[in-house]
Amino acid sequence: MSHMDKRAFDAGDFTLKPSPEVVERVRSFLNQQLQPFGVDCENIHINTVNNIVDESLTFSQNLLGLGMDTLEWGTVQSHNDWESGVFSKANTFQDMHRMRQLPIERLEEMMRELLDEAKYKWMV
Repeated sequence: MSHMDKRAFDAGDFTLKPSPEVVERVRSFLNQQLQPFGVDCENIHINTVNNIVDESLTFSQNLLGLGMDTLEWGTVQSHNDWESGVFSKANTFQDMHRMRQLPIERLEEMMRELLDEAKYKWMV
């Protein structure tokens, strides 16, 4: 996959529409970033609760989905680390599934790197 189909890019502000090729490029990029941690992007989840007192889960998304959203929206989402966390399992806020070696700030940095990679290198 040396060249992206130019029709996959939005002509205005940078966004990248979903396609099988884009999914594979996102997966490859994220998994390369995650190699030191021995995990892949589909087994890392950002889970969010309504509040930290009752921990009622309101949202769960794996890293691949977050990467796709980042490119489609052309922006990196910010997460409140009190109400969102990085977990090895979807739909949980239990500490036993928390991935402390990957703070949410690192995942947000990865999304910025992904956006830059797609914006400046994939269009070559």
